[in-house]
Amino acid sequence: MRSFILIILFFSSSLIFSQNIVTDTIFHNVERKETLFSISQKYNITINDLLSLNPELRDSRLRVRSIILVPIFKSPEDINLRVLENELIQTELTTLDSIYIQKKRKNDELNVSVLLPFRSSQVNFDSIQEVESLFEDRNLYTIALDFYSGILYAISDIKKMGVSINLNVFDTENSLNKIFEISNNERIINSDIIIGPIIPRNFETFSSFTFLEAIPKVFPLSTIPIKILKGVVQTVTPRNLLREKMLEYLDTNLNRDENIVIIADSLNVDIAYRLKSIFPNATKIKPELEGYVLPELLDSLLVDTLPNKVIIESEIFTLISSVISQLNSQITTERDVRLYTTYRGNQYDDPSINAKDLGNLRFTYASISRKINQDSITDFESNYINLFGSFPNKDIVRGYDVTKDILLRKLLDNNLNRTVRYNEQTYNESKFLYKKDTLGGLFNSSIFLLEHVDYGIEEINE
Repeated sequence: MRSFILIILFFSSSLIFSQNIVTDTIFHNVERKETLFSISQKYNITINDLLSLNPELRDSRLRVRSIILVPIFKSPEDINLRVLENELIQTELTTLDSIYIQKKRKNDELNVSVLLPFRSSQVNFDSIQEVESLFEDRNLYTIALDFYSGILYAISDIKKMGVSINLNVFDTENSLNKIFEISNNERIINSDIIIGPIIPRNFETFSSFTFLEAIPKVFPLSTIPIKILKGVVQTVTPRNLLREKMLEYLDTNLNRDENIVIIADSLNVDIAYRLKSIFPNATKIKPELEGYVLPELLDSLLVDTLPNKVIIESEIFTLISSVISQLNSQITTERDVRLYTTYRGNQYDDPSINAKDLGNLRFTYASISRKINQDSITDFESNYINLFGSFPNKDIVRGYDVTKDILLRKLLDNNLNRTVRYNEQTYNESKFLYKKDTLGGLFNSSIFLLEHVDYGIEEINE
């Protein structure tokens, strides 16, 4: 028997369970002549208790040999819980695919639409030189193609579970006019789920069409804030949550008696003030106009007698690169230097920033994804190589993780907002724990805390 622990946090509503708290669930195989009433009597629960965990039964009949979830209750006096309103926490990992396999219906089918900027109409595929030039550099179009191959890989895995998936692919050409045209396509209107567009401006335009409101629209890649309207699924943890998580970590783990230095550019004044309020004795540095810190100034602020904790708040590559270089030159057997940031932008991915330098500084940050250090090829990587003939990069892995998670949620419940009851789901490099936004959509709240060590990256388990 497979089970997962649920802690139901509630107040008065039609979905309330009987005055006790769900602490476990079991899978029940429906037998001939069984009804919701007879099953509820068997487990000493109410029909509403069953419907709360199996909402699809409100609109369909109970089928023989189908599997439903049955809640197991304990009274609040029996367990020590902190109950909050309208929340649900799951404390034991249960994967969505294992739940789906148990609850699977015959002939499950999904219509999936993907909107990506392939720019196919502008590329001369008869020119080998032009195509090779396009793929030499990382750009919007190569990212879209990599992300799309991750989508295809995820769909192939879902199909192995017996699901029929109709995939519709649209080239947005990174054009608002094209997006308006696509939005009226019959295949879009009949979609069960839509992935993309990936550009924030394009996605917000597309998600604002009220006639598509009922269809889940997945924003998969960017950390730039968007309006999380009804039907929108923001798969990237918002930047403000990453910052708050890192501020909490710094507050808890940095000793106020250590030598703390804050380096923040003019665009990060607010976060610098937040850090200064947490560490009132910290020294704050404002970079020069050219985007660097004077070496002699930084040298004068680092000491041998205390651990040096430097917090950098910037998305200016020249500033980030020069600070990393300067701090590395300051590390000695007597001088310990560590580096932190509350927001790690893509600037740190530049190949001119040495991974060993970040390891020397034990660079620490909050992230939406993490790369596990492996000495050997994983099954995921091996299977991808067999399918596509190349090694998967981070955009491919992201495409897989986002797609597999969201399609499983759609298969488990037609109303994605109800899937917030599932516990945090971890895949290859991403994890997802969705919460409801005030505007009616969903946003991911999962966060990795990561630390560079030597040439690799390790997850910090709090």
